[in-house]
Amino acid sequence: MESKSLPQTLPRLIPAYQVLPTMKSIIKQYQAVRESIIQDVSPETATFGNVIQPLINIDNATQGDIGIIAMLRYASPDQASREASEEACTLINEDQAAFTARSDFWRLIKAVKEGSAETTLHFEARKYLNKLFLEFEQFGHGTLQPEQIEQYMERRNRIDSMRREYNQRIRQDSGGLWFSLDDLAGVPQHDIDRFENHSENHDMRFVRFSVADSLAIYRSASKPATRKRMYICDANNLSQNAELFKQIVLERDRNARLLGYESHAAYRLKKRLMKSPGKVEEFLTDLETKLMARGKQDMESLVELKKQYEAKDSIGEDLDGDTMFPWDYWYYARMAQQSRNVNQERMAEYFPLQHVIKVMLEMFSEFLKIQFYPISPDQLQGSVWHEDVQAWAVWEDREASKGQFIGYLYMDLLSRDNKYKGNQNVNLQCSYLKEDSTRVYPATILMCSFPRSNLSGCTLLKHSQIVSLFHELGHGVHDLVARTSYVAFHGHRSPPDFAEALSVMLEKWCWMEPELKRLGLHYTRTDPQLKEKWLLEHQGEELPPAQIPGDMIRRLTQGRQVTRSLWFLRQMVYARFDMAVHHPKSHAKLLEMDFTKIYHDLMEKLWLVRAPEPGDRGYPHADLGHLILSAHVFAVELFESTFLEDPRSVSAWDKYRKGILEFGGSRDELELLEEYLGHTPTAEALLRDILQ
Repeated sequence: MESKSLPQTLPRLIPAYQVLPTMKSIIKQYQAVRESIIQDVSPETATFGNVIQPLINIDNATQGDIGIIAMLRYASPDQASREASEEACTLINEDQAAFTARSDFWRLIKAVKEGSAETTLHFEARKYLNKLFLEFEQFGHGTLQPEQIEQYMERRNRIDSMRREYNQRIRQDSGGLWFSLDDLAGVPQHDIDRFENHSENHDMRFVRFSVADSLAIYRSASKPATRKRMYICDANNLSQNAELFKQIVLERDRNARLLGYESHAAYRLKKRLMKSPGKVEEFLTDLETKLMARGKQDMESLVELKKQYEAKDSIGEDLDGDTMFPWDYWYYARMAQQSRNVNQERMAEYFPLQHVIKVMLEMFSEFLKIQFYPISPDQLQGSVWHEDVQAWAVWEDREASKGQFIGYLYMDLLSRDNKYKGNQNVNLQCSYLKEDSTRVYPATILMCSFPRSNLSGCTLLKHSQIVSLFHELGHGVHDLVARTSYVAFHGHRSPPDFAEALSVMLEKWCWMEPELKRLGLHYTRTDPQLKEKWLLEHQGEELPPAQIPGDMIRRLTQGRQVTRSLWFLRQMVYARFDMAVHHPKSHAKLLEMDFTKIYHDLMEKLWLVRAPEPGDRGYPHADLGHLILSAHVFAVELFESTFLEDPRSVSAWDKYRKGILEFGGSRDELELLEEYLGHTPTAEALLRDILQ
């Protein structure tokens, strides 16, 4: 599709030297609005219009610049920009904390909340008021003395500072290991080709501690010693983060108890769909009880496979066939798939990145009746932070609103130094209604870290990476089609257990045969040079079929259940660990806790692998991501209620768009789900899906 003229100016990058002045100017604007409210309004005269609305207006007006500045720390190749972004984000967070510590504003917000007019507010306005009230209440207003609030704020700023340091270490980490080609036996050539060569010893390759590189070793290296070395060194790589993590947890616990909560988990869950630690414990226990028998059965199958392999192909190493170590798990999970003739490396040849992107956007154009027009490099000048970035203008194609502008979609999908290491969606510009009732439209980024390919720029995606891409597009679509009045609730700005559910649901389409068939095209058909290269390397052989063979897809989809129970049990390790450290019986018990031991005990109990020896354990909990088990419950419920009969139905997608996506985070999420589904969500549908 050709590019079109752009109806809204693209977000402009802010150069490093302007980042801090811009943020300081924004903070001054916030402070001026607040002081004006304090001077003009008393608790007796406080209304939504004269206290809350001005705060909403300044939020709306400044979010775009804040979004650009915050993005730079994740993705800018320029060190000065990343450092300025970190410092600027610290300034705005500290200013926000100082605002929330103000008792004069607490009195005004409380007066508005208790005023008789609250029930007449629009649901989004009511939610904003309740959100603001809870933020002030959770800062100690109404329970703590002023000096205690000051103590709480100092500790919270300290926690924020430690969290920034923790995440910065993960982003900036460039550690890894040198392996000989002999060590890397079994690893696919295209992975070996992208590992860094040693400048003097050409037999050596540098494997980074990134998800993609680590998994290449765990899944494919045929030597157990190689897998073990990678796992143990990776687990010890961020050892300094382990102590930082413990300090963060201790400070969180102190603050929660100061506020009168029984734990940090109790404090945080007030803003989630599962509102209490008791509800979470009940949910996890129920899931664990119903999954464990299947998990044990699936692990026994993997251990049996390991014993057969080691008996047949022992390579002189000290092997323990009756035990599954964590570094062996992915290798034998792959072998189990291969025993069903699922070859992930061969399959990846059918998923060249640019073709997958093109087809994925075509699919969502059809589902949601929207159009994606590529934005030309000339139009993008001054609006992208790296040459990898692509962008599209998105337009309505529904009959009633055909030709209306929707927003901008960016993709920044390949790994590079100092970029965010995982996959995420980033709000660049949130949509909102201006005071004159005209709309500012969204700009959203799909940001991934797919490994770069040696195939002349043709990156091939493994199936799991396609799942990740669809997941992040789920957030992107939520961002694009949400139509809220305030930036505070735009798109996926909602509790993570709700926001993640909508993206987890989209992963379903990656397991459907018609969609996989559309997405698949052998990479040799995308570029004549790649075709010539393949023919040179495979002399006398016929080119693979252009379209992905149907039996290859069927083997993949049928093999999905092979280790699915164990995937969920591994998520259970993370969730149980999270609750163990964030919901201790007392602060004294927390001080005594050995986090590393707890984590590895849970690995053995729930994931059913044998933990490494104490001296080898390291700190694999030092870079855990977010926890989304409950999101899977909501995702399956949403899918079954809307798409089970026809996943491609335009009317079903329209119902989902109007009934869920367009609200963003502007309504009470559990109420919205219950209204949409017609019942309270339960784990039954998820369990059926896993155990079928």
